[in-house]
Amino acid sequence: MSAHPLADLAAGLRSRTLAFLRSPVSREFWNMLVDRGHTFVMPAAWSALPRSRQIEGLLAAEGKRVSDGTTFAMANDLVRAAREIGQDQSIPLPFTPDVLPAPSGMLVFSADEPLAHLPTGLPVVAVTWGPPMDGFSPGVHLTWWAPMREEDQEEDAAARGRLIPIVPDFDLHLSFLPHFDTRLHRQQLPSGLIYSAVPLRSVVAAWYALTADGTTLREERPQATVTQALKELKAKKRGVQVATTSGAGTAHRGITDRAAQTMRDLDGADYFDPAPELAATTKKAEHGVFDVTLDHQLDAGHRRLAHIYREAADHWHRLEMQVTQRYPGIFEGLEELRAQNSSQWQPWCWMPSIRVSAWLIKMYDAPIEQASWDGPRIAALGAWRSGGRHSVLTTLPLQATASGRVPAELTETMPAPGLGLVIDDNGTVHLMLAYLDEVDDRGTADAELVLISNYGQPTRMLEDITKLTVFLSGDTLLDAVKATQAYYDHAAVQNGTEPHPTDEALYAEHAYALSLFTGVLAGICTPGAELQDAGALTGRKLPAPWPPEPNVLSETTLWLLTGTPAAR
Repeated sequence: MSAHPLADLAAGLRSRTLAFLRSPVSREFWNMLVDRGHTFVMPAAWSALPRSRQIEGLLAAEGKRVSDGTTFAMANDLVRAAREIGQDQSIPLPFTPDVLPAPSGMLVFSADEPLAHLPTGLPVVAVTWGPPMDGFSPGVHLTWWAPMREEDQEEDAAARGRLIPIVPDFDLHLSFLPHFDTRLHRQQLPSGLIYSAVPLRSVVAAWYALTADGTTLREERPQATVTQALKELKAKKRGVQVATTSGAGTAHRGITDRAAQTMRDLDGADYFDPAPELAATTKKAEHGVFDVTLDHQLDAGHRRLAHIYREAADHWHRLEMQVTQRYPGIFEGLEELRAQNSSQWQPWCWMPSIRVSAWLIKMYDAPIEQASWDGPRIAALGAWRSGGRHSVLTTLPLQATASGRVPAELTETMPAPGLGLVIDDNGTVHLMLAYLDEVDDRGTADAELVLISNYGQPTRMLEDITKLTVFLSGDTLLDAVKATQAYYDHAAVQNGTEPHPTDEALYAEHAYALSLFTGVLAGICTPGAELQDAGALTGRKLPAPWPPEPNVLSETTLWLLTGTPAAR
């Protein structure tokens, strides 16, 4: 039986791609892409790994998608229909699990009839997808690929095992509804999304085409030599699913009718009109004037300051990325909820953490235990981001600012909904985020100070972040600690669990530890506190005035606390 030409095309490219992804030249190539500024989608925790480890993980994940997934090819009529719908942004393409033709796979096109053309003029000749990477919400990891230009290949590349058959143009995590990628649904797109909207829409349209009622899928075999090559590479499912239809019109109707029906079933137009986010989480942490390439211009003291800035910015960026990967659109959704309902809680509270936990359960189907853990930590991040990502590095010994009194004035003096605390302790940098939470039972207290801390461990993630809390009630921290513990002990009993045993010594120890942080926080927030814009000390920016104001920067603003007014 002769080989099917589309099967031969698809399986041949799959074989060459798999060999490439497993060869040393792929690591070199990925390194070069990163050097040139290409950003790959990966779990937030990976950003703390050395680049070589990141690249190994990325290549292994992509290799598994190509090796284990199903291979598809489409007749020209189907390709043209998908391409036409991809270019027409007035057609919404809701992405649900049943749109996928397989959990993972590779879809191949010819250069003469590609899925799309990129701004460079290169055609999209392949799409790979697979289950989400660790920590991401339900959906798929998606990459589209373009051919490597012949003139860019090394001499005798194939003979030397250094052939680069295709190159990754763009990868992303695409969530299932009700979480959305605006590029699939909105006619008016921000300028930054226009480039990637058409390829992404075309990919989803192609998946629609592959799963449409009017499409026929039939497994075809490539040439025996290609099948043997795939076998030697230990690739699974070595046949190719070739899709055909009765015509481009049939394919077009099949896609649009099904997409329209899905939209009707959703009955939720608000899904597709998200509120804009003022300071989005960037793919990479932004270091601004503290960029490492500029360190040579600084003296030793300012280089240390730049190092501290980057450690803080990177840590908090990893937490933001982890949250947005686990809960896509979470910060936009919470800001919209806050805009609509903030009159229901105290003005000094960005959003009660119990509201955040409830949102995780309602909108993301998070288990109660996970929502209870993540909620206060996300509230701390949300308050800090909403206020402009302002963080303060103290140059004073914590013992010098420690205070045993309850800083009840924070409800009036905190200049932002959340503040970062950066504590340089003999070479170890402790990072904390502070915000005021509203106590659910106001008979006990109105405000609760919440601190989330990495305790000097820069790679800690959401599940490892420590939460410290104390009610802002009474006169002394010791009394406030006891009241706070009693409140949570009572809640534990109500939930059928045993409260944590404690004694006077533990109360005193906890109160003293809190006094180190509450003292410096109260000092930062006291009117007249002396703070400097650390970035301005590099001479690369104008100093911002204190107290800080919300801004639209995605980077952290670092302030230096150089002195405190006399205690009131």
